[in-house]
Amino acid sequence: MRQPEIAIIIPACDEAECIGAVLDELLGALDPEKFVVAVGVNDSVDATAELARARPVLVAETPLRGYGHGCQAAISLTNNIFPSVRAYLFCAGDGAAAPADLQRVAAAMGGGYDFVLGSRTRRLRNWRTMTLRHIIANSLLGLWCGVLTGRFFSDLGPLRAISRRLFEQINPQEMTFGWTIEAQIAAARLEAAILEIPVRERKRVAGRQKVSGVTWRQTLTIGCRILAAAHRTWRRWPVAPPLPLPHPRRSVPREA
Repeated sequence: MRQPEIAIIIPACDEAECIGAVLDELLGALDPEKFVVAVGVNDSVDATAELARARPVLVAETPLRGYGHGCQAAISLTNNIFPSVRAYLFCAGDGAAAPADLQRVAAAMGGGYDFVLGSRTRRLRNWRTMTLRHIIANSLLGLWCGVLTGRFFSDLGPLRAISRRLFEQINPQEMTFGWTIEAQIAAARLEAAILEIPVRERKRVAGRQKVSGVTWRQTLTIGCRILAAAHRTWRRWPVAPPLPLPHPRRSVPREA
C-alpha cells in the first residue's frame, strides 16, 4: 500500500463543469507515490461527486455548505485511509492553479516551513486574470492580518500548504468565508515558520466564480465577514505559544 506524504485537498461545490478536467491535469502531473488527491464535495446539487469518483482520487461528501466544510471532509477521509500524510496542500477546484505551482509549494515545505502560501498578487502577470476588486480585497485583507499579528501577507490565496501538526494545532473553527484567513492569523500567532511564494492565477476552466466573480456590494459583504473571522481568530490566540518547529532552511524552489 502506498504511503503518500502530501494530500492535495480540493473543496468543490457545483463544479461539474470543470472538476473532471482539473483532476485529469493534476493526476497526469503529480507523483502518485508522494501525493494523494482528495475532493471534498460540499452541498453540491450537480454531478461533481460522481465525476470525481470516476478518477483515482478520494471523494468525501458533506451536506454542509462552506469552503471549510469541504476541506475538512476531505481531510478526515484522507487521515483515515492514509495516516502517513504529513501535510495538506489546498487548491481550488476551478483549474486556476497550475500543477507546477502545486509542486513548487509542496517542495518549499521541505525547507522547514510549516505554512507555505501561494501569493497571486506578487506576480504582476496575474493582474490580467484577477479582477481589480479581487486584487484590492486580497491585498487589504493581507494588510489586516498584519494589523492583528504583525505578520503581513500579500494575499489570501487558495493555493497553500500547511503541515499536519500546524493544522491540528490551529484546529480551524471558521468553516465558511473565514477559512483561509483563520489559518494565516493563527499561524502567525503561533509563530510558525511561514513562507510566501508567487504563483500563477489562470482563468478557471469553466463555470462561475463564487467569490471573486461577484458584484462590488457582494465583495464588500464577503470582505466584512472575512474581517470578522480574522478578529475572532485573533481573540482565540491572544498569546503566541511557539510551536516546536524546526528552523527553516531559506531555500525556495524557482518558478518554472
